[in-house]
Amino acid sequence: MSNICLLFVYGSLKRGGKLHHELETLHARFFGVAKIRGELFYIKGKSWPGAVPTSAQKYIHGELYKMTKPAETLKRLDEVEDCKHGLFTRKVVEVWAGNRVLKAWTYFFDHQEEKASRIASGNFSPRQNLFGKD
Repeated sequence: MSNICLLFVYGSLKRGGKLHHELETLHARFFGVAKIRGELFYIKGKSWPGAVPTSAQKYIHGELYKMTKPAETLKRLDEVEDCKHGLFTRKVVEVWAGNRVLKAWTYFFDHQEEKASRIASGNFSPRQNLFGKD
């Protein structure tokens, strides 16, 4: 495993999201707001979004966390994000945090056929609790 100890989140793991407690339990510390290159979509019938990588100048806005125990944290989040069954894939990405470019882990959605509408702003609010549109 890599020595990268930062994690970028954009959906239900964000503060106020229904899975944020996972980060708290694993003692991940909020590092700041950040963005990654990609597109964000509502997922059909779900209350959470999915990110898809892109080379275009489109960005996903989210939060950056420093993991105190990266191996333990990533193992647990791989379970939460259902990587075993291919729902999400964890990848290292470039993250823009203020005027710095850093490397961090994030989770990309792998089921293209389940994408609903694009979130044009690139910013998902967990408090909205919106369901994807068909």
